[in-house]
Amino acid sequence: MAANEWEERVLDGRVWDAFCDRLRDAGAFVEREGVPRDLETRALGYRFLTRILRAGLERNVDYADPQYPAFYRVADETKKILNDNPDNLYQTCEIDSRFDYRISGSRGTVGWFSIGAKGGAGTIAGMTSTGEIDSSQIRFDAEGRFEVMLSQSPRAENWLPLTDASTNLVVRQTFGDRTKEKPAELTIECLNPERSNNNLDPRTLEDRLQGTLHYLESTVELGLKWTRGYKESTLNQLPMHDQSILRAAGGDPTICYYQSHWALGPEEALCVTIEDLPECATWNFQLSDFWMESLEHRFFEISVNKFTARREEDGTIRILVAHADPGPTHPNWLNTLGYREGGMLGRIVGATGGWPQQWRTEVVSFADVAS
Repeated sequence: MAANEWEERVLDGRVWDAFCDRLRDAGAFVEREGVPRDLETRALGYRFLTRILRAGLERNVDYADPQYPAFYRVADETKKILNDNPDNLYQTCEIDSRFDYRISGSRGTVGWFSIGAKGGAGTIAGMTSTGEIDSSQIRFDAEGRFEVMLSQSPRAENWLPLTDASTNLVVRQTFGDRTKEKPAELTIECLNPERSNNNLDPRTLEDRLQGTLHYLESTVELGLKWTRGYKESTLNQLPMHDQSILRAAGGDPTICYYQSHWALGPEEALCVTIEDLPECATWNFQLSDFWMESLEHRFFEISVNKFTARREEDGTIRILVAHADPGPTHPNWLNTLGYREGGMLGRIVGATGGWPQQWRTEVVSFADVAS
């Protein structure tokens, strides 16, 4: 772009026109081949675009300055991405490995949290882990306060290493029962910024707006690609996933993932049986909609975990995914909320090995299991 062209594009409004034109074109994702043509799925798709747009704006515009960083929630109760975990509080932050950072906080009561430095900026895919630390490795004082230093130069303790590739942080706080637990409180500061303020540089505006739409497009594209693959090869099954694929989308290296797609008729249910679980910090299983947004977990039971599941006497966990409550003989009932299909994901967190190769599944008649 010529030296003064960016000024003209801001002054005459072409920056905004280009943003709006590309955003309008993103609506074509909802018309893609393979997307169910019913009214509900289409409406959810357009809502999904607005949610990913908000996440992209926060990432690329509002919280984009690595010299004046702050944690924000790219996925939360109303922004949901790629089978986001109902048991997690996600936080994200943009960084630049040329600088040093300090994270300060208080422990709270959450059972486990991790802070991961990632390489690869601008999209949801193509990330690499450049350094990880979790609450089992952090030293806390008597009141639960702590500091973690982020730098390329080693520190004696509570150090999260950065590399030249590090561009952002992903925090996962994982609850057993989030209604009863207090999350850790985290703040971050850059210790050696080069600028005295974080005012918007008009020269960067177009790149930030276009980066927002690139984030939206790549996120929706990846979700549709995964869904198509699951429906073709593992529908209503839960084999161990290729872990490298999910880690490239920001997955945590300490988590073993089981991800696929479910689809049930009006009179059907899905039985999920988990056997031989290894010792772990936690595990969980969740349901999502077609767009891989976790179902409404604020008001309904759409997930189960190590602390909420009822076990059989031999330790086996049996979960029933069904459109209606089957009664007290199936205490681990997950509510589909009337959806006919969607994503599903199982996780084992903090185990050192011994993961089952698959979680056993079977589509059954709801009338049979309810009786």
